[in-house]
Amino acid sequence: MQKYTAQYETEENDKIRNEILRYISFWPYFLILLITFFCSAFLYLKYTTTSLKTTAIIEIMDESQDSEMALPTELTVFNRSMINLENEITRLKSYTINASVVKELNANILYYKIGRVKNSQSSPELWYDEYELDFKIDTDLIDDKSTYLISTSDNLLKISSFSNENDLIKTYNFKSLSTLYQNHELPFEIIIKSDNNLNVDRELILSPVKNQTNKFRNNLDVSVLGRDSDQLLLSVTHENHLIAESYLNTLVKEFDNDGVFDRKLEYERTIEFVNQREVILKQNLNVIELRKQNYKQENNLTDISLDANNNIDLKYTYNSEIFQIESQKQISEYLIEFISELDYGYLPINIGLENFDLNNMINEFNKIVSERFKFLNEAGANNFLVKSLETQLDNLKQNISVTLENFSNSLDLKLKNLRLKENEFDNEYNMVPENEKTLRAIERELSIKEALYLVLLQKREEASINLAVVKPTIKVVDQAITDFNSAQPNSRIIYSASILLAIILYFTVLYIWFFLDTKIHNKDHLIKLLNSEIPVIGEIPFLKDLKFNSSASGRSLIAESIRMLLSNLRFTSINSDFKKHNIIVFTSSIKGEGKTLASVNTALGLANDLNREKKVILLGTDLRNPQIHKSFNVDKKQEGISEIIYRSDTKNYKNYIKNFDNLDVLFSGSIPPNPTALLSSDIFKVLISKLKNDYDYVIIDSAPCMLVSDTFQYIDLADSVVYLFRANFTDSKITDFINEIYSSKQIKNLNVVLNAVGSSASYGYKYGYQYGYKYAYNYGYGYGYSEAK
Repeated sequence: MQKYTAQYETEENDKIRNEILRYISFWPYFLILLITFFCSAFLYLKYTTTSLKTTAIIEIMDESQDSEMALPTELTVFNRSMINLENEITRLKSYTINASVVKELNANILYYKIGRVKNSQSSPELWYDEYELDFKIDTDLIDDKSTYLISTSDNLLKISSFSNENDLIKTYNFKSLSTLYQNHELPFEIIIKSDNNLNVDRELILSPVKNQTNKFRNNLDVSVLGRDSDQLLLSVTHENHLIAESYLNTLVKEFDNDGVFDRKLEYERTIEFVNQREVILKQNLNVIELRKQNYKQENNLTDISLDANNNIDLKYTYNSEIFQIESQKQISEYLIEFISELDYGYLPINIGLENFDLNNMINEFNKIVSERFKFLNEAGANNFLVKSLETQLDNLKQNISVTLENFSNSLDLKLKNLRLKENEFDNEYNMVPENEKTLRAIERELSIKEALYLVLLQKREEASINLAVVKPTIKVVDQAITDFNSAQPNSRIIYSASILLAIILYFTVLYIWFFLDTKIHNKDHLIKLLNSEIPVIGEIPFLKDLKFNSSASGRSLIAESIRMLLSNLRFTSINSDFKKHNIIVFTSSIKGEGKTLASVNTALGLANDLNREKKVILLGTDLRNPQIHKSFNVDKKQEGISEIIYRSDTKNYKNYIKNFDNLDVLFSGSIPPNPTALLSSDIFKVLISKLKNDYDYVIIDSAPCMLVSDTFQYIDLADSVVYLFRANFTDSKITDFINEIYSSKQIKNLNVVLNAVGSSASYGYKYGYQYGYKYAYNYGYGYGYSEAK
């Protein structure tokens, strides 16, 4: 059992080793693939523009933490952010903000240096060492792309203008390195003062703002740093890191200014509201003061002592409450009037209204107004989100109006109750002089207006201070920084990928080829396919430009293989006396497998190696497609077996034999219409019998067994049958045919020979023959062993 296991493991190891050798044997093709992919990667890197990644980090400030009047909520207590980062990302990538950045930097003006292999984009400050460029047009209003090629030679300037389709429009030649005071139609004036490399041409491209804005937006990536983080990572991939850094820093600045502008707009609206009410209150105050003055003048009043008793003091308490209620009522009326005229604008905040719900509703209204302005700038008035927010504003405005009305009605009710209480003291109060009573009423009204006026002035100052010191909306954590290790395409990755692709393609193609390949390649392969009782007695090596008339002599490779074949054939003969088994038939399944090669060289080998007294004859019985005449440079019309059978001339068969040195050859003769009938005739059998008696060895080159039945007509006359397979040519399924005829015992003493061994090293197989020398065969496919005409 252990011996069987060891043998099995050895076979498995050999199988794996042979499989590895099959793949490795194609190493020249792998080398070609590797060089091809490596060169392709080199050219790709050489002609592809390298880009770098530039990043910046910002933190969004929470507005809810800025309000001093905001009450603690569940979110603020547990430090949960009120920021919607998706909205902030949308703002950062919006066309409006990015367009303002492009306009701020003039990023739609592109500066290039022309290289031998590729052009490189330069930042404006490094385009030339020292130069001045002044545009005569508004670069923000450029409609079509235009290109200008600038070259210098001998302190002369040449500028060529190209259209959007890169068609040459006009070329301008200037007498100096300046376009000033010279006649031209260029949209700019340029003065080149100095540069270390004036021989390098430059290119100036004027592109529409829209094109460059969309290009930067597509290259801009904004992501959240962490699940619970309020920080955003901004990144831009660009071939020039200076341009990318400038763009990101300016984008952060514009984004912050946009948020600050929204906050300022709310305070400005509060100040506007107070200013409007201030004018009305001043007029009211002037009217009341004038009435007080006129009343005193009309009644000759100078100083009225107040006889304030407890009842009067109590009345004053009610008066104070009435004053507060009337102030609240006045403010609510102002707001009601303001809301009725408002069209999706900010409401004034913190103007003294003592109603917590109303103040919260006003704050909520202003927040929705801010969101509407953001989406309105980005998407337009007809956007679905804008319409949705407007609906919310309409509903909220209606709720605020209704709440104000209810609040005003509740104030009226309280005021009515207070007045009823106040009337209870009218009897005592009537004792006060009428003049004093009237004057107090005037002064009370005056004090109400003054208090309201002071409140409004206070709120205006607060709004003015907040407007002046409005906090930024973001905190810059990191300014734009370029990672120089992020170069794309990465040469290491590209070269590694090229090697990997070469390996994958190499092994994939070989795997598919091996998977689809059904040819017989070596002796071991053939033995596995054949019946175990069928011996494989030899291998014939592949030789290019084989010469039949001389290859079987001496110590040639073919001679050595034929000797090995004959030696093994003697060993496998039924009778140990090989001389009595002198009829040897060489056949194959299909044409092109080398039976003619083997039969001719076997005959030559026997004729040259045997004593001169031994006689060897070679017969060509492939009457349909005779081939042996080519081996001896004889005309195909040479008379032979066909003529002997037709003429029944077996007695004079020697007249048809040709001698070549020690070898007699009986050719096929003319191609008959009925070769099967001829070969099955008694005349042919008589001929074979005479040849067997007259010659020591009769070597027969027969027709392929699988294609025609000619060979089976006389196969029983043979003492030994040598069946040829050709390496890397014969399909493995053909072995089923020979297994079948062997099992049916149609052929006796069947021996198999593998021809053209080593015809290809494509499968990792090498063969050697040891006769005092070691021969190794490792040749390319394409030898001339075909039996075709």
